[in-house]
Amino acid sequence: MCYHKSLINSIDYLADYYSVEYADLVAEQYTPHYHENGFDFLPSPVVAAGNPKSFEMMNWGFIPWWVKSLPDGLRLRTQTLNCISEEMYDKPSFRDSAKDGKRCLIPCSGFFEWRWMDAKGKMKVPYYLTLPDQPVFSIAGLYSIWRDKQTEKEYHTYTVLTTMANPLLEKIHNSKKRMPVILPREHEKDWLNPNLTKADVLALCRPFDESPMKGYTISKLITSKKEETDVPKVLAPATYEEVKD
Repeated sequence: MCYHKSLINSIDYLADYYSVEYADLVAEQYTPHYHENGFDFLPSPVVAAGNPKSFEMMNWGFIPWWVKSLPDGLRLRTQTLNCISEEMYDKPSFRDSAKDGKRCLIPCSGFFEWRWMDAKGKMKVPYYLTLPDQPVFSIAGLYSIWRDKQTEKEYHTYTVLTTMANPLLEKIHNSKKRMPVILPREHEKDWLNPNLTKADVLALCRPFDESPMKGYTISKLITSKKEETDVPKVLAPATYEEVKD
């Protein structure tokens, strides 16, 4: 599943790419990341169907509107970083956002996956995946707005949608054989269309064409608990004797 991604573009570059505006607060809160760990639940600029002309800062880790308390929401978000797109209209955490058209574009420079080199996954090699000819691309997501009844504070959160792996990801993410839903450039605005039917939405959640993608092995720094991983060198290629292709 997709729990690690990067976004290294400037906020001005992103605003130009999506033809959106952004508030000063967004610019203040935005930090580019070479390595973003989903379990840090960090904020990212997203383009939401409910406000397609502006960036909104939303935290990774989906909190459904019906959660009763903040501690409950914070516990649940560890399980809602991803949503299986084929199940979004059925799963309790996501179905209301799916049915209400709360879809969003999640800007991304690349994402990380692990390839198992043995059956039990004790030997895993990290890869970084990008679209070399497209410095930023969009992952499809769902978003939610949860209001704390005690404080009236709103929490804006999102989840990454996943789909079946294309041939490249079948080889790299060979344990789950899944990949994030990457939207082709020409379908990004379609994803935000409030008039999409369920069939339309599911049709957009198909595996992305592997031909413009590139995946290469990187160091295991990404899993380090002792070193800072949100640094440029985390994206540097590394070789492994056990990787033959």
